[in-house]
Amino acid sequence: MKNLLLTSILLFLSLSGFCQNQDDLKIEVLKGAKPWTSLKLNNDSDRFQFAVVTDRTGGLRPGVFKEGVQKLNLLQPEFVMSVGDLIPGYTEDVNQLNKEWDEFNGMVQQLEMPFFYVPGNHDITNQVMENLWKEKFGATYYHFVYKDVLFMCLNTEDQKRGAGRGTVSKDQYKYIKKTLEENQEVKWTLIFMHQPLWIQEDTKKWNDVEELLADRKHTVFSGHYHRYTKYERNNGKYFVLATTGGGTSLRGAKLGEFDHVAWITMTEDGPIIANLELGGIWDENVSTEETRAFLNSVWDSQPLKMEPFYTERDFTEGTVKIRVTNDKDVPMEVSIDDKFSWDTKCDLSEAKLIVQPNDVKIVEAVLSPKKQKAIEDYDGVTIKIEAKFVGENTPDMVIPFTAKIAPEKKNLLKEIDFNLNLDGDLREWGELPYHINTENNKDISAAFNIGYDEQYLYIGAQVTDDDIQIDTAMAAWQQDYIAFIVNAHPFTKSVMDRGEGWFKESVFETISPAYNGLPANAFYKDRMPTGAKWECKAMKGGYVLEAAIPLEYLKEEQGGTLETIRFNLALQDRDKGEEKRPRFNWMPNWRGKNNRVGSGMFFLK
Repeated sequence: MKNLLLTSILLFLSLSGFCQNQDDLKIEVLKGAKPWTSLKLNNDSDRFQFAVVTDRTGGLRPGVFKEGVQKLNLLQPEFVMSVGDLIPGYTEDVNQLNKEWDEFNGMVQQLEMPFFYVPGNHDITNQVMENLWKEKFGATYYHFVYKDVLFMCLNTEDQKRGAGRGTVSKDQYKYIKKTLEENQEVKWTLIFMHQPLWIQEDTKKWNDVEELLADRKHTVFSGHYHRYTKYERNNGKYFVLATTGGGTSLRGAKLGEFDHVAWITMTEDGPIIANLELGGIWDENVSTEETRAFLNSVWDSQPLKMEPFYTERDFTEGTVKIRVTNDKDVPMEVSIDDKFSWDTKCDLSEAKLIVQPNDVKIVEAVLSPKKQKAIEDYDGVTIKIEAKFVGENTPDMVIPFTAKIAPEKKNLLKEIDFNLNLDGDLREWGELPYHINTENNKDISAAFNIGYDEQYLYIGAQVTDDDIQIDTAMAAWQQDYIAFIVNAHPFTKSVMDRGEGWFKESVFETISPAYNGLPANAFYKDRMPTGAKWECKAMKGGYVLEAAIPLEYLKEEQGGTLETIRFNLALQDRDKGEEKRPRFNWMPNWRGKNNRVGSGMFFLK
């Protein structure tokens, strides 16, 4: 039987009309019905497949990128592109940078195919990092042509302005223009860069680059924002990819938050994009500009607001009101669930409800203690809310919201009745009543107070630290520091604040103290309001901070009359010879999962 089959395969090659040869395919064409759809194989010699990895850092989660490398070796693309943020960076310490690049290169060297580097703001932020990049990799922008497709790898960090402030310089623009002129006949142009300049301002020559691209078939890939969004603009498709290990809430593909590699099949009609999540596969429409606009409109409308429960006495019972608002023209289905808590019991007045178009509903959450403890020691209970809009023209998705609620101590902001000089001497402050819990860490502690007069909100803090480590070649947040956050939005908005965009709508500063002749280092001083001032310097056994924020600025944020201030203080401890740098907060970090609604609120009356 085996010999008969072999003879049949050999004979059909010489029998006209009896066989068909499709490239390397050799198969006997049977008479009548056939167990295949066609013999036109999907193997055009001009087609090819490659992958794109996106942000690994900016909240690096160890192991994710390494897993991506392993998955790529299973998928076997012809090569792998990148869109930057490959190392943590943000330092002038060459030894540290070499260590980070060695770690990253050690992973990409495990790839069984070529890898093409593109710089992000974490890879080039200062001249030292740029010099090291050129030493290791040569050009910061370059191109190549493969199978009549032009690949252009650009550098959005060519003026080293950092996150959200990417650029294309005049020199890079000249290079781009020349490259495009020399490759006018390619069938497609692919652009790879880190920051999506089309949604940023003051990007220098980027708008001119888009004019050069407008009349040619092109696609743009970027990263930076850690949230997948597809844009259709300028006669092309522009993609902001999600993450391959960078910081993300991982709330799901429909919200654009997932770890992935983009799998690109290049065809005559352009690239076909499949987003390969490390736990699944999604097509290029997983999150579009339209769904992003819908989600933004939902979040901007603040559909979920809570009125926290404040007390100055022991906690016996309290009610938190959950205000659910639907400003859309379709009904909103809402489910509310309280998660298990060790110390707080929660009884909801409703668990499932429908909020009609342009309507509001109030759900009450009655809190009571499972065991008695000091108010500030309650962890509270996490409330999970899922909302779905039911209508023909609304995305078919469930939008999640989570918030942690607990009884909160009512802090009174007192008016200062003494003369205050910002000189780093805290004796006039007297007692500092507020303390950061450093989790029994004996070599560091902090106490502080805040107050106000007719001109300023004042902050005074004393840090005890037996080993101050300062390095001006590093960013403030990479060494010993103290940080303060002041939010003066109206009460109902401020209590729900999650510190989006690194507290871009708050007064936020991270400061390392002046020490051993080295100046104090404030990382966000260009974001401080006009008239703000501070002093941070080392003292015996630690360091002190004094700061003043103009009260007029805070009043403007609250519409003219200041009634509340939301405040948090944090510090980081860096010890010599230790890689870990523990961070401590007075109240839970507003950007973290332990954030409590309305924590850190001060009332002026």
